[in-house]
Amino acid sequence: MSENLIETIITKNDFKAAFDNLGVKSTDACMVHTAMSKFQYLPGGPKTIVRALEETLSVGTLMMPSQVSTNCDPATWEYPPVRQDLIQVVRDNMPPYDPRTSATEGLGITPEYFRNLPDVVRSTHPYLPVAIWGKNAAEIAARQPLNLPYGINSPLDYLYKNDGKIIFLGTDYETCTILHYAESTIHRKTETCSAATSIDQDGKTIWTNYQNIDLDSYDDFNELGEAFEKEFPNEVKAQKLGQGIIKVINSKSLIDFARQWFNKKDHQFGNAVD
Repeated sequence: MSENLIETIITKNDFKAAFDNLGVKSTDACMVHTAMSKFQYLPGGPKTIVRALEETLSVGTLMMPSQVSTNCDPATWEYPPVRQDLIQVVRDNMPPYDPRTSATEGLGITPEYFRNLPDVVRSTHPYLPVAIWGKNAAEIAARQPLNLPYGINSPLDYLYKNDGKIIFLGTDYETCTILHYAESTIHRKTETCSAATSIDQDGKTIWTNYQNIDLDSYDDFNELGEAFEKEFPNEVKAQKLGQGIIKVINSKSLIDFARQWFNKKDHQFGNAVD
C-alpha cells in the first residue's frame, strides 16, 4: 500500500458549508488566497475551489491576486540576480504584459486557473494586476491606477470601501495582499519602478515607469495578523476543514489596524513622508 494514501477528501459542498458557517454572504466582495495542498485532496482541484466561491458569492465579487512578478527591472532581481552584461538583453526581450496571456506567477495554480476563465476580468497593471469575477468586475479592473497600483481606486480600495472580506484557504497573513493597501495609503515614500508594457517598431520591449511604495519594507505580516486577531478577535472567523484552516477576515477592520501598525514603523524607520 502506498504511503501517500489519500485519507481526506474535501468537496465543493464542504467548502460552501464552511463559507456559510463563517458568514460569507452571496453579496460580499472577497479577495481569496489559496494553498490547495493544505486540504490534501480536492476532486477537481482549483476548479472545485473556484466553483464553490462563485456559487457562494453568486451576486457578489470575487478577486484573486494575479501578479506577474518577473515583469520588473531585471537590474533589481535578487533570486537569482542577472549578470550585469545580460541585464539589457533581458530588458529588450521581456514579453510585455498582456492581461489575456501573461501567467500569474508565484501564487499557485488556483489563481492561474481563475484568471484564465472566460468570465473573469483582469486589470491592466503590468506588474500587479488583479483577477476579478462578478459584480462590477470590469469597472473595478479598469480603475486600477498605474501609480500606486494597490492604493486609491485599486481593487483593494474597492474591497475596503465596500466592507469586503479576505478569505484564507490554508494560507496566512504573509499572503494577505490587502495589507499593501494599508501601506499604499499612509503617505509612505515612493520609488520609481518599471515594467514591460509594449513592443517598439524594431521588436524591442518598451518599459514604462511608475511610482510605487516598497512592498517589502517589513517582513512582519504574520506578526501584524497575530496582533490584530488578539485585539479584535470578533473580526476574524476560522474553521478547520480537513487538514487546512479557512479564515474569513473583515477587511476594513484589518486595514484600519494595519495603517496604525505601519505608520508607527514608518516613523520609527524613516519611511514616512513628513
